[in-house]
Amino acid sequence: MAEEQEQEQGRRGGGAEEQWRGAVEAALPGTPACAAWRHVASFFDAHRYLPGIDVCERVDGESDGGDLVPGCVRHVASSAAGLWAREELLEADHAARRLRYAVVDSNMGFGRYVATLRVLDVEHEEDGGGGGCRIAWAFECDAVRGEGWSEAALVTRLEASVTGMAERVQQAAAAAA
Repeated sequence: MAEEQEQEQGRRGGGAEEQWRGAVEAALPGTPACAAWRHVASFFDAHRYLPGIDVCERVDGESDGGDLVPGCVRHVASSAAGLWAREELLEADHAARRLRYAVVDSNMGFGRYVATLRVLDVEHEEDGGGGGCRIAWAFECDAVRGEGWSEAALVTRLEASVTGMAERVQQAAAAAA
């Protein structure tokens, strides 16, 4: 009951911050999940797969024999838009094909922001077509403070990002095959 009251206060602007949660996804027809995962799991290569991101650099943390270690931090930026963020890897679960990260600093108005990227197998359609995989991008965050931001605007931006990412990952996986 107290949690419901706190959430309602957040929606009305009093008390706790308003929380936004959502998920977007994009299909990669014909691309096996294991082939897509190699690219999605490249935490320090976001500039290769995310439209609008042209900078992605490791700024903190170590790797363990090439594997990602939670606590690694990357700096991502869009020079054209003048936006940047520092993002900390929270989890890299290769067996589950899942990455979790948090924005720890940015110029976009984020308070708390945590995202989970997953690569999921798609079952073959009954007619024998289809197959492949999909990228699912879930998020939860405090309401973003800043001009032009709304929960719908964030979802729209993430939909464009995951769609562009799926196209680029699919191209990279096909080129590597």
